[in-house]
Amino acid sequence: MESYQEFLNRINSFEKNFDLSQEDFRPKQAVLDKVDENNQFRPFYGDTTVFVLSSEEQEFFKSYTDLLYQETPECFSERLAHDTFHMTLHDLSNAPEKSAVMQNMQENEEKIRIIYFPSAEISMKFNAVFNMNHTALCIGLFPADETEYQKLMNLYALVNQIQSLPYPLTPHITLAYYNRNGFSAESGKKLNQIVSELNQQPYNVLLDTGRLFYQHFSTMKDYENIFCLEK
Repeated sequence: MESYQEFLNRINSFEKNFDLSQEDFRPKQAVLDKVDENNQFRPFYGDTTVFVLSSEEQEFFKSYTDLLYQETPECFSERLAHDTFHMTLHDLSNAPEKSAVMQNMQENEEKIRIIYFPSAEISMKFNAVFNMNHTALCIGLFPADETEYQKLMNLYALVNQIQSLPYPLTPHITLAYYNRNGFSAESGKKLNQIVSELNQQPYNVLLDTGRLFYQHFSTMKDYENIFCLEK
């Protein structure tokens, strides 16, 4: 596991360097897998574990997406509903075809039901709005100190027993998926300005295992809470 300082160094290396104005922007294949030719979310199935944000946090971050879609709508695909805003603890399975993940989802659900998840609150600080792998615009978060970091990673390790991931945790809230056709450098320049404004309005988040859910999803905007993980 990364030390707290190693974690901070890693996320700051890419979250603090936002600039999409140098050339025309083209998203990664992951956007095309999730968004159709009309920039509407296409079927995409799987399961995951997420902290659902409080209603106050969701409403605040809605103000971010209001501004993004008002000023730079050409940069993004279909809008996410603010009441689905969440921070993923640990991904599990996903695929464009439901049949490809049904068995894996069933096995994951059986395994995770018998794991004990202790009650906890984790204080997370706003880091920056950033470009997540040329796929989505996200809010980066980080645990407030080493103690909060350890609480988060202890929960992560419980899910990692079920499905080990080849990449480290980058705590984030997805605000918007990019337009599958990309956008011009001029639009990227406008988006840079909006992101700079948003970064002047930081908002910290309190994660609560009372809102930590095992979820199924059928698109990137349609999530179903199956059960709360807190015991």
